[in-house]
Amino acid sequence: MMKYDTKHVGKNIRTARKKKNLTLEVLSGLAGVTDSFLGMVERGASSLSIENLIAICDVLDVTPDSLLMEGRGNDPRPSDKCDTLHTMLKNAADDELDFYINFVKLCRGSGKFK
Repeated sequence: MMKYDTKHVGKNIRTARKKKNLTLEVLSGLAGVTDSFLGMVERGASSLSIENLIAICDVLDVTPDSLLMEGRGNDPRPSDKCDTLHTMLKNAADDELDFYINFVKLCRGSGKFK
């Protein structure tokens, strides 16, 4: 079983925040947490609830798994590809989502991507 590493998650949040050019105060305000709490999370001194993790991910436009797993050495997927796909799907219209779903089903059904 994999242990929840607060320092690792905090480092990933800080990295994602800086990548978006957000201050700690701005991110905390947009995510609905206090800046002191977010500072503790980034230092690994506090853990996040699922609700706070999702709120932070929404503001940073990243997936929870990227904050929890990236950089652990056992992430089987390159995070930039996952982030690109996540952004595409998040911004897709319903007809685009239907197309993507049908395309993936078709590819997997062909046996090429199983």
